[in-house]
Amino acid sequence: MTLVTRCPECHTVFRLAGVQLHLHNGEVRCGQCKQVFNGFVELIAVPDTYIRPVTLSLQPAPDQLAFDNAAAVLITEPETQLPADDFGIQQQDSSKISWLWLIPNVMLLILLLGQVVHTYRTEIFVAFPELRPALNEYCNLMLCEVNLPRHLHLLSLESSDLRISSSSDPDVVELSAIIRNHAPFPQELPALLLTLTDINEEPLASRVFAAKDYLDSAVDQSAFAGESEIHAQCFLNTHQLNATGYKLELFYP
Repeated sequence: MTLVTRCPECHTVFRLAGVQLHLHNGEVRCGQCKQVFNGFVELIAVPDTYIRPVTLSLQPAPDQLAFDNAAAVLITEPETQLPADDFGIQQQDSSKISWLWLIPNVMLLILLLGQVVHTYRTEIFVAFPELRPALNEYCNLMLCEVNLPRHLHLLSLESSDLRISSSSDPDVVELSAIIRNHAPFPQELPALLLTLTDINEEPLASRVFAAKDYLDSAVDQSAFAGESEIHAQCFLNTHQLNATGYKLELFYP
């Protein structure tokens, strides 16, 4: 390997020994264009077979001594083919490295997108309802479900009533209620928790009603449409509990 330095002005390349630069702190003057520059900045190492001497010489900078054996040389191979550092390590083509990394990066991106779809499939359905068929197909492959949102704070009981259904059978009572979905998107239908209380408002018994229990079979029970109301109605036998009051709550099991 041979140490060479290059003039930043005319790009003439000079061969020299490292001790020469240390004697003059790296300050030299180009014998071609008289430009003064620091030889350390442009210093590189190249194989001996890549250089050919010419008649120019490297001149000293002002107040510096002349270099006896500093001679101009020509690099016979393009610099892009001399990617060697001071240790003679061959550098790799960055374009080839980029292509090698492209395939694993694309695969990682696909895996990341799949994980995002799997985790936020409900939110994606809410934001883009037209993607429901595609999400269903995805869940068929991944053995998952596209669940409807369950935002209980966006549901409310607009009204409710518990009364004896028939005078002939006072133990059978009718529960009716109006439930509203305030969300602009469809949600899962909630369950109803009915608690019968005594005169001191202490609980006597409780009963849970799913959507299939309080909705008519002719009504769509797959989703609670956004900005809509449903009428719940069901019957139950109190078995002579002598209840004087009740509490009705919405909840998701």
